[in-house]
Amino acid sequence: MWSYFIAPLLSLLPGRWRRALFGDAPVDWTRATMICGFAQFAICLGALIWWYFRVLYGALGQQMDTTIRAAQGVPAEGAAFAMGFAALVTFALHPVTWLLGYFTIEGVWRTLAAVLTEESRGTLPLAVVAWLLDGARRRGYEARVPLVADQVTRGAEQDPWNLRVASCRPKPEWKYPLTVRYAEQFFQVIGQAPTGATPQRPHVYLLRKPPAGEAYRGVREYDPEELLRAPEAEPNFLVKLLREKFERWQIARLPRVPDAIERSSGAEGWHLKIETCREMPDWTVGRTIAYEGQLYSIVGAYQATAARPFGFRLRRLEETEAARGIIEYWADKGEQVQKKKGGREIPGPSRVGSG
Repeated sequence: MWSYFIAPLLSLLPGRWRRALFGDAPVDWTRATMICGFAQFAICLGALIWWYFRVLYGALGQQMDTTIRAAQGVPAEGAAFAMGFAALVTFALHPVTWLLGYFTIEGVWRTLAAVLTEESRGTLPLAVVAWLLDGARRRGYEARVPLVADQVTRGAEQDPWNLRVASCRPKPEWKYPLTVRYAEQFFQVIGQAPTGATPQRPHVYLLRKPPAGEAYRGVREYDPEELLRAPEAEPNFLVKLLREKFERWQIARLPRVPDAIERSSGAEGWHLKIETCREMPDWTVGRTIAYEGQLYSIVGAYQATAARPFGFRLRRLEETEAARGIIEYWADKGEQVQKKKGGREIPGPSRVGSG
């Protein structure tokens, strides 16, 4: 009863409603969605066929006398074709046809999503209702809780966390094992704190320093005052495309200068910093770089100097960590500028990035 009737009906609800109402219920939502989607397709398709014949015969009955009078001298085949075409147009333009057609297609889509990708999708009308309610709830919350900077607290030695962040806004992406970079240090999100919330900052998150040997995942820069800055207006597609083309043209015109390499002890979360005048599209966070017989993992990218606009921070890979997509970074002819920690530059062998 529950698995084959009630659960399929409840699968029409948006996923977040189901998680809120039946989060712990032992329900196979994929199977329920599969049953509901197929039933929705069959019922709506049958209703669509019934509606077609109803509109067809209704339109023919209404137009019979008019068509006979207007078709004096016209062959019977032509009159019948005109009546059938008019009935078909009436059926195609009727709102009920569109409604039944949509739910028929949605039933097929929900069934295929459950079978092929094991996703449990609700119905679109209820999803729109949920979106409107969430928007109204969010606007009410934002009016009730003003924007303030996040409150960051360092943990004591006896605390199981190293950083506590209290925010006036939720951070839905802050889930384990997300790593954030704050004050030149890396912290891993543990989860939300059950205590410590205030009316001004009701969302509290706990973070810890990543354990030794564990790879950093999804590194993001964190600024406690980020919420106070007004978001920049997103340019339209054409402006964005032209801007990217212009930036690439500027980069292509930059003089080829040797890469600048800076080493560090690792106290700031990185052991190697590379600044280059070349764009490195394959150098993404988490990729492994092989340099001078040592493996490094990219932990972040930044805007460097005008001569070398592409900067990367790398940390030494531990022996227990797995390498991800190794990219060789080797010596080439020419001279290289290596920067010491103090900022003084000395010539050295050239390094050329390759991916």
